[in-house]
Amino acid sequence: MDVFNAKKLIRSKSGLRIVATNEEFISPFVVQEPIWVPDKEITHCTHCMVRFGFTTRKHHCRRCGKIFCSCCCETKMELQRMCFIDPVRICLNCEPQTRAENLFFDKHLKLLLNGAVFKYESKIDSSNYQLLHCKLSQDHRYLLFDGVKIAPVDVNQIVSIVIKKDELNDGVKSLLMEYLVGNEKKSLKLDIACGAQVEKAGINWLTAIEEAFRLIEHSGKQEKCDD
Repeated sequence: MDVFNAKKLIRSKSGLRIVATNEEFISPFVVQEPIWVPDKEITHCTHCMVRFGFTTRKHHCRRCGKIFCSCCCETKMELQRMCFIDPVRICLNCEPQTRAENLFFDKHLKLLLNGAVFKYESKIDSSNYQLLHCKLSQDHRYLLFDGVKIAPVDVNQIVSIVIKKDELNDGVKSLLMEYLVGNEKKSLKLDIACGAQVEKAGINWLTAIEEAFRLIEHSGKQEKCDD
């Protein structure tokens, strides 16, 4: 079995999850389950403030761990960022974020894994362009390059991503990415390659990597707030 992709089935109080066997190889797009707010600490719904009682039960949102009434936490959705097998209960506050995350997993992640062809400008000779294929590794942790000798980029070490537009037709033109290798900051510029199909695939891939970076960046900010 491939140690990088090895998975195991675990049961938490929220449901069944399929997670990486080795925490070292966890996808950067996966987040941990929240710590549930203890039942005894809450007397009213976090959203609508209705008082809990014999006829109004408490329900934990699996996305945020807070407590709500059944009306404010009745939707069951796939929670792919936490690797649940079955749909789980989500509160009204977490629904929009969860829908956006599921769109990433259902659409953008597949594009990243398939990869796309880009033009790469040599730093030695700026007039010399080479074609390369860029894709996300199967464990989601690295950007891999084929066709040009570039070391894999650790997704967690990406500092910034800028998508540049063409001033003439307002279309996507290129990607400028900054990332860390140790303490050294490096940059990489990829241009959209010519050809209708190649160009479309490249634009879609750049949109997907921008969404991926936004997802990781948002998770990092949330962790700092929680701390």
